[in-house]
Amino acid sequence: MRIEDWIASENIGFIALGVVIGAIALVGVEAACDADVAARAQSSSILPTGAPVEAPRIDEELLRCATIPIEQADDPKCRALWAEQRRKFFGPPAESVDEAPKPLDMFPSAPHAPEKPAATTKPKNSPAPRPTQKTKSE
Repeated sequence: MRIEDWIASENIGFIALGVVIGAIALVGVEAACDADVAARAQSSSILPTGAPVEAPRIDEELLRCATIPIEQADDPKCRALWAEQRRKFFGPPAESVDEAPKPLDMFPSAPHAPEKPAATTKPKNSPAPRPTQKTKSE
């Protein structure tokens, strides 16, 4: 179809209707975006802001240990301070477990199987398998 056929006098009304619908849709989307931005700006101004939280003071000894050169890294005071900081951060050391925990019984109402199957013994005088008989037709 050629462009001249689209702009024919009988199609002008459809073209105008499409342009009007497109313009209304564009204005509607723009208004919705503006309303959303305005609502977000208004709600953020309503929320109370707290006082700024002060950072905890850094201990001077901890700061000194953090800035010492590598040659002095085995300072006993710094080692004790680092160990104390690790205990504060990670908590007390876990107790060693010598015994493995009992496994979870997923089906407590089911009867339990014996731990080891009973030993079976072969019969001492078992008969030898019989050879298959061939028929005369074979």
